[in-house]
Amino acid sequence: MESPSRRQLIWAAASAAALPGSLFGAAPQSRIGLVPSNYPKLQRPSPPNDLLDYERVRDMVWTAIRLGTPRAGSLEAKIRPGSWVVIKPNIVGLRGREFYRTGDITDLRVTRAVFEYVARFSKAGRITLAEGGSYRRQSDPAKDNVIFQDGIHRDAMSFDWGLEEFPGFGGSMGQMLAAFRKEFPGHGFDYVDLSYDAVRDASGNFRRIVVPKAANGTGAFGARPDYFVTNTIRNCDFLITVPVMKVHLQSGITCCLKNYVGTAPREAYALPGTFHNAQLHSGHSVDNRIDPFIVDLAAFHPPDYAVVDGLRGLQYQEHNCEASDQMVQSNLVLAGEDPVATDSLVAHLLGFNPWDIDFLHMAAKREMGLHGLDKVEVNGADPDPLRRHWAKPKAWFGRANRMWRVTSNPAAPRATWKQIESPTDTLHFDAKASRTFAAATQIESRGHAKGFLWIGATGKFQAELNGQLVMAEEGRTRYRNGQFQQAVALKPGNNDLLIKLQVLEEKPPSLSAYMIGPCNDGDTLDGIRWH
Repeated sequence: MESPSRRQLIWAAASAAALPGSLFGAAPQSRIGLVPSNYPKLQRPSPPNDLLDYERVRDMVWTAIRLGTPRAGSLEAKIRPGSWVVIKPNIVGLRGREFYRTGDITDLRVTRAVFEYVARFSKAGRITLAEGGSYRRQSDPAKDNVIFQDGIHRDAMSFDWGLEEFPGFGGSMGQMLAAFRKEFPGHGFDYVDLSYDAVRDASGNFRRIVVPKAANGTGAFGARPDYFVTNTIRNCDFLITVPVMKVHLQSGITCCLKNYVGTAPREAYALPGTFHNAQLHSGHSVDNRIDPFIVDLAAFHPPDYAVVDGLRGLQYQEHNCEASDQMVQSNLVLAGEDPVATDSLVAHLLGFNPWDIDFLHMAAKREMGLHGLDKVEVNGADPDPLRRHWAKPKAWFGRANRMWRVTSNPAAPRATWKQIESPTDTLHFDAKASRTFAAATQIESRGHAKGFLWIGATGKFQAELNGQLVMAEEGRTRYRNGQFQQAVALKPGNNDLLIKLQVLEEKPPSLSAYMIGPCNDGDTLDGIRWH
């Protein structure tokens, strides 16, 4: 194991100061290996734009795993002899689907390298490739969402990728597993299509299971607490998530935890004539955000380890949007046992403010890991030179304030107002209880800062910052987050934000507030905290 350089520790401390809600100055606690293709300690360092062969990708993956050493001392030490290890990449689509594009799925060379590492160095009894994509398996008689190659119905195991897209891989995933069975006869290798692996009751019907409570008592975050889940995810001994890092339309980023959406069985959640998790989204989203069910799905078996494919990914959104520059090549690999810290670092590398990724707050609340760059000990490369600002979704906005004091009597002393933590970006008021409301919060700033105050509201409102009126508007149309925007300046220390809201017509009164950075691109202003 390499010790982190002084520069890396300085980076972690500096990043902590820039991260809202972090514990400033806290010591790094979660170790992550970060390896670019030009890392000097690789056997054959290569430029960031090199296509790479399998041997060089494997060297990057194995080096990242060793740099991201878990508390047990090594990845293989965490895997108990004879255990069932599940490796879960992202293979949501196959080439030929309209939404597919290189960078959409986990690079098959990274998946193969993780398989080879576990097979070569651990004493696992069974090693399973598990994934559920939006394509039907060969034995499914349905005619929709079928992928054909050379006139033959293909699925994740039988699709032949050839040699060009993933240089040095070649062939199909089924051929990969067959080769491993021959090379490593001491392990069992198989594949489970999670789309068809739903837990059923004694009558054979799909069975919903309530999200298990964390040790601290935290339960489900979704609109309903019970889910259709898969036998494999529930019952395996050790789970390695192997996602591709990319931008996502709804959750901002998709990586270690968002990879769990592929564990929801499509046979249970798809509508007739489709094969995607439509009813997962409609049944479990909260305020149109998918973050709650991302964490709920992960709660059935949180990742035991994560290896991130950062070779190629997609900006703008998670699937093909036809933009010529959508695919971004970075030639990075990350590895570590803390998926929350790893996703925080990925968000930073993609140019997001990690505090804006809502599902990371929920996962940290469930104690799945540590949220924030100040919690990360990076071994390997220095993250900041590798950071790039990937194009975000057009409608992207970060995380609103959740900490408020609210009242239906704005004239009452502030100390008597009710203190609440909103579960979502939007505060919802009861129009039957009052026609007038007020909500107050504080924005703590490291120093003088300029940005944009975004307010979403249904009703007539006034916003005061440090006693000065900065916005007065009427929200009479459809409620939208960040509908009203105003440039503002913060002073060092605490800044008081007071919003008075008057109900108009019969629409339920709603309110949200964001403090956006000077680029006005939806990212929260660096160096602030809400109180």
